[in-house]
Order: sequence, then structure tokens, then C-alpha cells
Amino acid sequence: MRWVETEETVRFNEVDEWGMAWYGHYMAWFEAGRISLLRLFDLLPRQIVDLGYIAPVVSLKCDFKNPATSGDRIIIRTTVVKPEIAALIFKFEILLKENRILLAGGETTQVLLTTNRKMIYRISGELGRRINNLVDYCL
Repeated sequence: MRWVETEETVRFNEVDEWGMAWYGHYMAWFEAGRISLLRLFDLLPRQIVDLGYIAPVVSLKCDFKNPATSGDRIIIRTTVVKPEIAALIFKFEILLKENRILLAGGETTQVLLTTNRKMIYRISGELGRRINNLVDYCL
């Protein structure tokens, strides 16, 4: 499985009063990693809409292992799982850059709908080609 890595720095405004990164920011970091991966395959949200589809998140999971603190350099690792239905399943790891300690791991699932919100069951056409390229890259 191939991962795309995105580097970020934990900003002062992202920590709580205990000095640890607030849990909601992990979701924003997942999103930063997802966008970095999707950019490689012309699958950014606007590009998906231009193809006639949307991809809302229907499931999100995050397991916290160790806290990030202000000033920490983190690595967001992102990959995609081969879909069995018309969906995108992303896996994430957030690591401390310094020693690659796992801070959190997670997963999101996005279903594919037409822009008029009708569920699709098969990915085809240009969207299918781009998603197949993404999956092939990650496997």
C-alpha cells in the first residue's frame, strides 16, 4: 500500500488548555492529507463537481494514540482502499515527524452521488478512470 505524506506544523491556536491538539483538528489534518492525494489525480472537490458528482463523507473514524502539541511537526499519511461500491475509502495516519510515533489513525468513507443527489452504484466514465488511477497508485 502506497501512502502520500503531507507535512504540517501544529499551530498554537490548535491546542487546548492542556497543551494538546484539540481533537477536531485531526479531522482537518485528515482533510489536508486527502486533498494532497486527490490533487495528484485531478479529483479535487470542484473537479468532481465539474464531472457531475459529489462525494459527501458518510463515515469518519479516528483513534487517538498520542497527543500532538504546539510547534510539533506532523506527517499526515493518506491512502485509499479499493472500493467495492461507488465510494471512496481513505485511511490516514498522523505521525510525529521527529520520531514517526503514531499520534492518530483514522478512516473516512465518501459515497458518490450525482450533483442532483442520486446515488450511483457503478463508477464509470471520466470519474471512473480517475478513481481507478488513484486506486492503482495506492495499491
